[in-house]
Amino acid sequence: MSRRISFTKKVGVLLALLLCVAMPLRALAGTNPALSKEALEPALRRYLAQSGPWSAENIDVHVLPFQAPAVPAGAVIFKVLQPSSIASSGTYSFLVAAQIGGREQARFWVRSEVRVFEQAIVAITPLARLDFISAADVRLERREIVSRGNRSFTRVDDVIGKQATRAIAVNDVLTQASVDRPVLMKRGSQVTMVFESAGLRVETAGIAEEAGKIGDLVQVKNPSSGKLLRATVLDGRSVRVN
Repeated sequence: MSRRISFTKKVGVLLALLLCVAMPLRALAGTNPALSKEALEPALRRYLAQSGPWSAENIDVHVLPFQAPAVPAGAVIFKVLQPSSIASSGTYSFLVAAQIGGREQARFWVRSEVRVFEQAIVAITPLARLDFISAADVRLERREIVSRGNRSFTRVDDVIGKQATRAIAVNDVLTQASVDRPVLMKRGSQVTMVFESAGLRVETAGIAEEAGKIGDLVQVKNPSSGKLLRATVLDGRSVRVN
C-alpha cells in the first residue's frame, strides 16, 4: 500500500511540474489579439488592390468568423498566399501567413465576403432594340461587379453610335451583350465595291447579298457578271473586295 501511495505522489509531482512548464508556454503562444478580423480586412484589401485591377477604395472586404491560430505575442504582418486574383464580388477563401518578428509563425485559412466596384456605363433613358445610343442616353456610375461573364462598358465613347441589341431600361448597365456595332448595310442594297492592289483603286457597282456591320465580311454580287465575291463592310454604302 505504501508503495502505491508513493507512486501516486510521484505522478502528482510530475503533473504539477508539467503544468508549471505548460502555463508559460501557453502565455507565450496564446491567441494574439492582432489576429483579428479588424486587422485582417485592411490586409486583404491591400492584397486585392495590388493583385487585381481595382483600387483599394473600390474593394470592400468582410472577414467571416474564423479560428485564430496560437502564435507568440507581438506585431503581426499578414501575407496572403492564395488566391492570386478575384474576378467579381463573392465569397472567397484566403490562405494567410502570419509573420512576427520577421518569421512565419502560422498559416491559416479565412473566408471573406468580397465586393468589388468599378465605373460602369448605365442608361439614363429607356432604349428600344436597335436604338442608336448617344451621349445623352448614358452616364458613368459606380456599380458592383457581380459577374465577369458579361463585361460592362467603362467609357462613354465606347457605346456612342452603337445599337441596343435588346430593350434597355433606365439604370441598366450597358454590357457587351446588350450593345453592339450598328448594322449599316442591308441585304439587297446597292453598294460600291472597292478593289485595291499595288496602289491601284477601282470602284464598281455591286449588290449586298447579306446585311453587315462595319468590319464584317459579307457576300456581294457583281450585277454585270453575276459573280459572288467576299468583301469587308467599310460603311453603309461601300465594301472592300478581298
